[in-house]
Amino acid sequence: MKLLRLLPLFALCTPTFAQPTTQESLHETIAAYATVIQAQENVIIFEYEGSQLVCISDVAADRMRIVSEIVDAEKLPLEQLVICMHANFHSALDARYAVGNGYLYSAFIHPLSPLTTEQIESAIRQVAHLKLTFGTEYSSGELVFPGGADEEEDSTRDI
Repeated sequence: MKLLRLLPLFALCTPTFAQPTTQESLHETIAAYATVIQAQENVIIFEYEGSQLVCISDVAADRMRIVSEIVDAEKLPLEQLVICMHANFHSALDARYAVGNGYLYSAFIHPLSPLTTEQIESAIRQVAHLKLTFGTEYSSGELVFPGGADEEEDSTRDI
């Protein structure tokens, strides 16, 4: 009998499932959170806290990425690339440093449909912060795992 009184509480604990993120809802979230410069089909160029970011989505592959160009990768000393790799492990969280088309980017790459509004907003913050802290903190600003700074210094000393 006591168990029956608890049934209404179980109803409150049942998970709710959000609608899958679509290309349109992705664009709407970005437009509400940042300043859109240009949007066309699966690409949106926008600005957040002084950084220009680009979001590219592919509905057929259920993938998206938010990137921000940082610097010509060929001009980077090896030491700085190693620091970026350490940051990817310790202080970059969901955004990462990545090299593509000859440039170093801050990037967030994820399946499209399971993203929530909060995750998209976090991705924008992280990509922008990772770009802004390149050369100093190398951090996405959301979380830092312990042990990163000492290991970074030790590894770059040998290079």
